Amino acid sequence: MTQPIATKSPDADVLAARIEKTRLISRGWHIQRLAGQLDRAMNAKLAPHGLTVQTFALVMMAAENDGLSQAAISEQFSAPAYAITRSLDQLESDGFLERRPHPTSRRTNGVHATAKTLALVPALLDIIDEVNAALVADLEPQEAKSMLSLLERVLAKNEL
Repeated sequence: MTQPIATKSPDADVLAARIEKTRLISRGWHIQRLAGQLDRAMNAKLAPHGLTVQTFALVMMAAENDGLSQAAISEQFSAPAYAITRSLDQLESDGFLERRPHPTSRRTNGVHATAKTLALVPALLDIIDEVNAALVADLEPQEAKSMLSLLERVLAKNEL
């Protein structure tokens, strides 16, 4: 007869209660859950346009900052260069972006939004507005403003 690998200790219930209490007051846990909900909502609305949250962010960055280098984009997203390159390759293949030689550096390409992307930007902005409105739909207008202000303050700290 084999014994279970782990048996419930008398302190297990106390520990489980402490874990639950900590989780329920954890700002990070709530932010992670909210981020997941936002990703799912955005992905659902972006899919008909052939985009995901990740590719959408690159498309919007290119539309806002025409000619930005791949290195600058990688830095903005704090993402490895290979991951950005892979996404840019796909977006270029799908006709959303194009890379052109940088005007001042022969070793660098600038990333540019195509006419297809620029025509799509108003619809993408509407998606952002819809998702953000749904996010705060149950809040009073002042609460929504306070939420944004608090998030900006926390993000301005830059690092934990």
